[in-house]
Amino acid sequence: MRLITTHINADFDGLASIIAARKIYPDAVMAFPGSQERNVRDFISQSLLYSYDFLKIKDIDIKAVDTLILVDTRSPERIGRFSECLTNPGIKLHLYDHHLPNNDDLRGELEVIEIFGSTTTLLVNILRKKKIDISPQEATIFALGIYEDTGSLTHLTTTPEDLMAAAWLLKKGAKLDEVAQFITHELTSEQISILHELMKNA
Repeated sequence: MRLITTHINADFDGLASIIAARKIYPDAVMAFPGSQERNVRDFISQSLLYSYDFLKIKDIDIKAVDTLILVDTRSPERIGRFSECLTNPGIKLHLYDHHLPNNDDLRGELEVIEIFGSTTTLLVNILRKKKIDISPQEATIFALGIYEDTGSLTHLTTTPEDLMAAAWLLKKGAKLDEVAQFITHELTSEQISILHELMKNA
């Protein structure tokens, strides 16, 4: 069995990367190793409930996994019970990630590591090169992954590749109004001060 998963407390980059990886590994099963961020849970319940077959951990025979495909992480500490797969005889590891290296990183038979603003960008580039078509819904999901991890393309970690991937997703029908609906931006310290002032004077 081939299993695609991401890190615990999955964000939109993790969700989008799982779905993008499934386009590359159509015979693989998809599962989260644990919880998801609240806005990701909301998006799944409102938009994805019947679109994708995410398995629950209890429904997966860990010992039957012969290929573990990790996206948006290389840390065995961040994949929960799925780290048990690492002791399976002959286990193959395929890693797709955009983070800087750490000492505890797993090493895989296949490693696709690019320091982009998001792992989704890396996987979108692969889909483009392989000429794998995507639907407008998938384009929107992938845009969510890129926009969240790059702060809507404003973080210093944003690369030209992130912008080019986002532009391609727009051409493929990504709906930016849905992206804006689910992406949450934290308030700056100045905005928090103004909010407290308004509450005090209300």
